[in-house]
Amino acid sequence: MDFIIELVFELIAEGTVELSKSTKVPKLIRYPLIVIIVLFVTGIFGIILFAGLMLLKENVILGIVLIAIALLMLVMGIVKFRKGHLK
Repeated sequence: MDFIIELVFELIAEGTVELSKSTKVPKLIRYPLIVIIVLFVTGIFGIILFAGLMLLKENVILGIVLIAIALLMLVMGIVKFRKGHLK
């Protein structure tokens, strides 16, 4: 059952990414898909950043590492988005 759920979500995620890159798909469909992808990825970054800020109070080194990872992932995500969608 776990495999089936994972397969369905993977197909939905990959389909969304591929449809958002295709110029054959109308803009009315592409732009909401891009917004969904950006919101999902922003949520992941936000969770990692929030965890880093919460850990900063208890363990400074681990908090700084998590914040650095979140910022690095954010920069890499922006670069990949610009490469894939804006060209």
